[in-house]
Amino acid sequence: MKTNSRINNIKYYLKRLINCLFAAILILVILCGPAWSQEEIPLSLPKVEGSKSFDLDIDQINSEGIQNYQQGDFEKAAFRFKKALTLAEQLRDPSRGILHYNMALSLHKLGIHGEAAKHFYSSRRYARGNQKILGSELLKMYDCGLNPNVPCEKKVPLDMNIEGSH
Repeated sequence: MKTNSRINNIKYYLKRLINCLFAAILILVILCGPAWSQEEIPLSLPKVEGSKSFDLDIDQINSEGIQNYQQGDFEKAAFRFKKALTLAEQLRDPSRGILHYNMALSLHKLGIHGEAAKHFYSSRRYARGNQKILGSELLKMYDCGLNPNVPCEKKVPLDMNIEGSH
């Protein structure tokens, strides 16, 4: 009887140990996740004192795009950001960096990585010192994925499918 009781105790503690190990591994997987899993979100346009009247149109369209993005409608968000970007390009508005960044995020979510890369690069060009754009992990990933001269600290996901990146 004592042997059966000991065997049952050992089985019980082994099951608990396995469950604890499984839980620890699951937590590690969740915490370590994909290297590029940090969520970046579209940026609002800064409110500048004395801005021109057309800035309000661009800001309104960008805000609608952000709302679409937050609702998960990335196609509609990209449409809005493109509309705001077209207006900003025509007017040489200083918001072009933010609008290119927002467009790039939407295209990235849609899996249109070649176009997203172009907008990420334009966002950096017109960033005007914006640290959210210049410090973007996604922008770094696109640099790393397309330019062999850029050292990669993190591995670019295979699902990126950027032509010439793998």
